[in-house]
Amino acid sequence: MRSNFRPNIRLATNILLVIGTFSIAFKITPISKIYREKILCIKYLKHQIDRDKLIKRLKIVKQANPSSICDSILKS
Repeated sequence: MRSNFRPNIRLATNILLVIGTFSIAFKITPISKIYREKILCIKYLKHQIDRDKLIKRLKIVKQANPSSICDSILKS
């Protein structure tokens, strides 16, 4: 009778690889969000995008001062 040990190890290894890949992706997501906000602020300060586009993309209130918000984002 043939042993099922090797196929079971391959299956377990594949499952662990998938779980590891998704856990890395979930850890990277908040970091990419921070850098996306920083890039938007840099573009705003270099006058490459306008105020309305920055407000829309950062989802901030229109009365807020984008320059001060960008300063706080870039310092963090």
